[in-house]
Amino acid sequence: MKTPRVPSYVVVWAVLVCAWVSNYLVRMALPPLLGPIMAELALSYRGAGWLAAAFFYAYMAMQVPAGMLGDRIGRKRVAIGGLVVCAVASVATGFAGTFIALVLARLLTGLGQGCLFSNDRVIIAGSTPPARMALGQGVSFSGPGLGLTLGIVLAGALGEVLPWRGVFLVFALPPLVAAALVGRFVPEPPRRVAGRREWPLRRVLAARDLWLLGVSSAMPIYVQFTVATWAPLMFGELGVAELGRAARYASVQGLAAPVGLLCWGWLADRAERRGVGRPLVIALALVLSAVATAGMARVVHTKGSPLAFTLYMLAMVFCSWGIWGPSFAVLGALFPPDVRGTAFGVFNTLAFTGALVGPVLTGWLKDATGSFAAGCYLAAGVALAGGMLALLVRGARAGAAAA
Repeated sequence: MKTPRVPSYVVVWAVLVCAWVSNYLVRMALPPLLGPIMAELALSYRGAGWLAAAFFYAYMAMQVPAGMLGDRIGRKRVAIGGLVVCAVASVATGFAGTFIALVLARLLTGLGQGCLFSNDRVIIAGSTPPARMALGQGVSFSGPGLGLTLGIVLAGALGEVLPWRGVFLVFALPPLVAAALVGRFVPEPPRRVAGRREWPLRRVLAARDLWLLGVSSAMPIYVQFTVATWAPLMFGELGVAELGRAARYASVQGLAAPVGLLCWGWLADRAERRGVGRPLVIALALVLSAVATAGMARVVHTKGSPLAFTLYMLAMVFCSWGIWGPSFAVLGALFPPDVRGTAFGVFNTLAFTGALVGPVLTGWLKDATGSFAAGCYLAAGVALAGGMLALLVRGARAGAAAA
């Protein structure tokens, strides 16, 4: 009997999942190691929040240039180059001897990792059947969730037997492996459509849905990276004192991300086929995320059980990560292939403003109030605002008008 052949687009999904996992190992190694880093460098919670946010300044700054570069010289080249830079930055983090050197190493990490999103999303859009677009964008983006879990739990475990610097040296290898896999198995998508006039940047920036999607997506990014950064120490506030155990508890949040991406991506494709539209699914996911985040805040405020906090955290991740498949599908339909990299770069720049604000503001509130509860309540309000904003996205109607 002949073995069924795996569709080529599924292979592309799998390789890009590996690329995201490798990036997130380096990105998420920091939160579980913040305790020893803060102790060594005598940092306050606000200072640690600035350190965590440094990555995102460079990550955001690279989004549009990386997308434009991919539109011109090829998405694979830029993605592979970014993975190699990420490996170098992880080594630099391990050898950083001062706070300033550590910040510079994290900025370099952000520059390298900023090359992936605006190019790999275009590769997915070019290789996935339209009827499975939200599902494909969601499944292929499950790598951040898996990498978040592995990054936190492995960094926490290794941090108990290695100096925190040694963890970053170990994590420099996976991005190099991912770069080799992308070079071998991922095809270069087309960069031009015959007969279509070139879109200038100003036309991309004039797209109403691009701004609505980007700003509404900043809200779940605010929540996600607030929790991803501070979750190990939030569990510490609930009585989980050991570094490794707090990291393990915090790491389970990543397990809900792939499930949310799969379920909400499937639901969004189904809603689109029935004429409901993907933006309504995005709004619903954000509102439910706000409810779950408010539950987290109450547990912290009342010094409740770590189990209750974990359940609310899983629900928040399931809902907030579920917006990415539908959002990427809507965005990909708005623009022709020759400017999709630029469009995805602008989108992610807007979205990751939430990561700049969330960890720092939450750290400041922790210093001011002595608890993470206020930061969690604020994050719930931010997620609710994102849901209201997503209702204004026109989705398929805007895409048809652009075409």
